[in-house]
Amino acid sequence: MFRRVGVSLSIVVGLAGLVVVGGCGSKPVVGIILPTTGAAASYGQSIESGIRLALADARERDELPEGFEVLWADSGSEPARAVAELRKMVTERNVKMVIGGATSAEAAALIPVLDELEVVCLSPSASAPGLAERSRYFFRIYPSDELEGHTAGTFVFERLDRTKIVLFSGDTEYTRGIKPEFLKQFEEALGGQVVDDIDLSEDGWQARAKKAISSGGVGAAYVIGFADEILEVVRFLREQNFSGRIVTTSAFYIGDAIRDAGPGAEGILFPLPPFDRTSEKEPVLSFVNRYMATYQRAPDVFAAHGYDAMGFTLQVFAMAKPPETSEILKALNYGVAEFNGVTGPILFDEHGDVKHYPKMFIVNDGQVLTYQRYLETERRRILTQVQDLLRTSTPTPVPR
Repeated sequence: MFRRVGVSLSIVVGLAGLVVVGGCGSKPVVGIILPTTGAAASYGQSIESGIRLALADARERDELPEGFEVLWADSGSEPARAVAELRKMVTERNVKMVIGGATSAEAAALIPVLDELEVVCLSPSASAPGLAERSRYFFRIYPSDELEGHTAGTFVFERLDRTKIVLFSGDTEYTRGIKPEFLKQFEEALGGQVVDDIDLSEDGWQARAKKAISSGGVGAAYVIGFADEILEVVRFLREQNFSGRIVTTSAFYIGDAIRDAGPGAEGILFPLPPFDRTSEKEPVLSFVNRYMATYQRAPDVFAAHGYDAMGFTLQVFAMAKPPETSEILKALNYGVAEFNGVTGPILFDEHGDVKHYPKMFIVNDGQVLTYQRYLETERRRILTQVQDLLRTSTPTPVPR
């Protein structure tokens, strides 16, 4: 069942409850299909919070298209249910565009139905490789896992100067999206060496891992998996007093993984889409302040992508007149020349993939910083220490 929100009259910021407001007549309608319950609820709820804030901000600025409506549906983290909700929206309300496919599994299930129904989908967070190539109706503003693997491989070899690593990987679609690109870049392109590839789905992987990390010259561990797998490996490596660098995936940033890792999270590095909530530049600064004032917590990367997904959609509907599929596609492909979102400028390639490249982040004193900001902070700290040392070591002139 979906909820109808006529945002021309009211915006309600929040996650709970059934809201029905708005008028009647022919109006531009966007469907939102998110996993707000089930295994992927943390993703869906964060994305929804960003979408609702974007709607509220647009209303305050009087930037909502005339008669604009939003239909909300919960996929329950089930791809088949996401498809059913899409069909219902199209049948009952003639929806021509949805924000959905929050998980790669839901996106993959929706794509053939988009072609069948000729409905456009903008995904705020699906990351599996190749999705956008499957349909001209599917676009996404979240970088492909391929880019995450490529970024991590380059970073480990070139920035960290670690040429021998131990790889830890789970057995999931997520892992299979990242791992090949990492190996292609780290091993094939740059000449790095993977001492061992530890399969986290195997019983007793710890014994094999102990031997691998104790072999000479291992300078880093790269962990590919979801948050629970990453936490298990991080705790293992800390117990073994592993002295190398720990690099992992963006899944470490989701939910409470960093908090649950405690002091063990310190110094861990991971790639994320280019959203830095510590930035003091616009539009990020205003977004973070508005989000914290509304929800009493800092926005994560999924809230930021939800915010941009709705902001971009509003621009599309402002141009798509009438709000039919052909006009929506024109606006997506040619009309919105550049949208400067909180996750960066949104531009699509020929397939519908956003042209965003992940940046590396680090946990430092419990805070998540871009690696570049961390280096700048460290340089300033070291410079201050040197200056203080020089001042204290300079002999006091003896008066004559």
